[in-house]
Amino acid sequence: MAIQIKRLPFIGARILKTGLAVALAIYICTLLKLEPNVFAGVSAVMNIQPSIYRSFRNAAEQILIHVISVFIAVLCGYLFGSSPIIIGLATILIITTNVKLKLLQGVAMGVVAGIFVLDAPQQDFLNHALTRSYVIFVGLGAALTVNNLLSQPRYNDSFLSSLKTFGEQSASFFEQMVRDFITLQPMNSNDYESRKDDIKNLLRSTRNLFELHKEQNRYLSMVSSEVQERWEKYLDFNVKLFYKSQEIYSATQQRLRWRSERGNPPISKEFNHVLEMLERGINSFKSLNIKLNRHIFEEQELRLEPVSEHFWEELSIFIDKWNSKLTGAAFLHAFMFVSVVANDIKWATRSIKEFSLQERSISGKKYTEN
Repeated sequence: MAIQIKRLPFIGARILKTGLAVALAIYICTLLKLEPNVFAGVSAVMNIQPSIYRSFRNAAEQILIHVISVFIAVLCGYLFGSSPIIIGLATILIITTNVKLKLLQGVAMGVVAGIFVLDAPQQDFLNHALTRSYVIFVGLGAALTVNNLLSQPRYNDSFLSSLKTFGEQSASFFEQMVRDFITLQPMNSNDYESRKDDIKNLLRSTRNLFELHKEQNRYLSMVSSEVQERWEKYLDFNVKLFYKSQEIYSATQQRLRWRSERGNPPISKEFNHVLEMLERGINSFKSLNIKLNRHIFEEQELRLEPVSEHFWEELSIFIDKWNSKLTGAAFLHAFMFVSVVANDIKWATRSIKEFSLQERSISGKKYTEN
């Protein structure tokens, strides 16, 4: 039975588990008079896992990797010595063997184990090498024990918090890119790159937490498959929204350069009407996205109007009026930039409405089955 770890300020559960595994490994080696016991601590650090599922999944693989690596190291050291060249060749052999056997997750751990063994004193090498092998396996055993006895945090809470932040950041970024296009006042390149990197890092963290949540959910069954699919769909939607934002930023930069090359001509009344429609479109997206967030994180029912082409038909009318005043290459270039933004807004609003329709379809299917 797993023991629940209470969260401590500035100390995560994995940090605490690592410290306990190191202490346990060194303590056991001290009791058994196995030296050098510090190797057991290093082995424990390298074998600690972020979740019980990964611990169970990797346990057999970790043990096999260590057996293979230690065997290769003992054999090489006993037959050829432990010069730097032999250690390098043994490392190549350890990596190649584990890769051939498709034991990819713990190759680094195997290499470290092999080096520990080969670093044994040459005098009475076999005895020292075997002792170091025992030390390494004590560290591995301590890590597996701590992984299985101490429960990890509920990753779904951390994931939801990260997902909500990522959704807010990606939507805010999208809205700002659209409004920057409309006003022709984009953020400077340094601020843009900094914010883009922040969202990328947040996305990476969110995806990692989602993987940990899914692993944990396989044996704890805290969340239904329907809810998990909803979260995954919401994550994918915001990932695409993030990349759409970058498309719009690029279109804004191209529009600025194009206007600059032509002496920044005044914006016509007809084109202002088109920009006003884009403003209406992004406001509509913002309103829909608020409802979507409440549905995802507060479990409020998602009631949206069916997908309608009325707005886009109205936008087409304004574009036709604009085209009557501006023709040729000038219109085509400007229209190309507008179409990027308009299509991205259309995709975003339509995706949220389709999300609503699919949710109703799932609910209706459940009701029918019941």
